[in-house]
Amino acid sequence: MKDFARLKQRYEQDKPAVQMGGLASNLSRIAWHVQRDHHEATGPLFRDSKYFTEWAAPSCSLDQQLLLAELQRQLARWERGWGHRISASTIAGEAQAWAARLLTSAGLVAQ
Repeated sequence: MKDFARLKQRYEQDKPAVQMGGLASNLSRIAWHVQRDHHEATGPLFRDSKYFTEWAAPSCSLDQQLLLAELQRQLARWERGWGHRISASTIAGEAQAWAARLLTSAGLVAQ
């Protein structure tokens, strides 16, 4: 089991761009695992990503905070809907699109 207090403390030391870049990386991993039907690997990624959105928000701009709040809701929808109401290919495509949005918002890639 992860030590979330320690993870949070370490995560909050990073600059917002690094936090959002790491979250974008998690979304790409979600897309990869969902396409391969790896439920065991994807569950922790969903959970961690929801924590990361919450932990990143205080150091981000208001626009980024709104984006992170929307992403957190989307993560919950994907997690609940995967295999029932939402196809793996839909989640994978949307997760990759979200990763690109985060990287753009963080200034890590050009628009």
